[in-house]
Amino acid sequence: MPKVVVKSQAGSALLKNPEKVKEIVEAVVKSVPIPVTVKIRSGWDQDSINAVSIAKICEEAGASAITVHGRTRSQGYSGKADWNIIKQVKEAVSIPVIGNGDILSCYDAKRMLETTGCDAVMIGRGVLGNPWLIKECVDYLEHGIEPKKITKEEKIAMIKHHMDYLLELKPEKVAILELRSHAAWYLKGIPHTTELKQKLFQAKTKMDVLTLLEEWEGENNESKF
Repeated sequence: MPKVVVKSQAGSALLKNPEKVKEIVEAVVKSVPIPVTVKIRSGWDQDSINAVSIAKICEEAGASAITVHGRTRSQGYSGKADWNIIKQVKEAVSIPVIGNGDILSCYDAKRMLETTGCDAVMIGRGVLGNPWLIKECVDYLEHGIEPKKITKEEKIAMIKHHMDYLLELKPEKVAILELRSHAAWYLKGIPHTTELKQKLFQAKTKMDVLTLLEEWEGENNESKF
């Protein structure tokens, strides 16, 4: 289903209207006292890859940096990100370029930096169920520290922490609804969690979640992750 932002000719739909991109970036740069950054995809579809030209326009319009997701709008999040597009943009502009797409480990982050020459990496879906990834990237890139395997106990504990953080910001009903999908991501790859995931999707209160997690831990405390 097309997103409302795209249907209103905003967001990635602007890739098809370079002149409008320039107008918007120039207007924002003139209106705010802070650096303006722009995030784009490689193009609207495979037949209209124009990240390089759009990046140049953004630079000319005053953008201080640009992030490039190496997928087209038509790809969504499917397929593989084309890091070569990021490399091409980096070679075409003088402002910092941030690479985005398929960063699932600290090794991916290093490989992107090395193969594209980009100035930094942006991590998106890779942190779903794995918030440790950001620190792993920093530790590996800056200090050469290899990541350790995250245990099931650490993941269960993180679900509880995540829930507490949400409850500080939102009503319990809303917080638990939001937690459900995140809990499924945390549990991905842990054996014997299919039933637990199903039950968590029915949870409505903090106590429901805690009870389900504690029952599961009691039943699986001898298993190895």
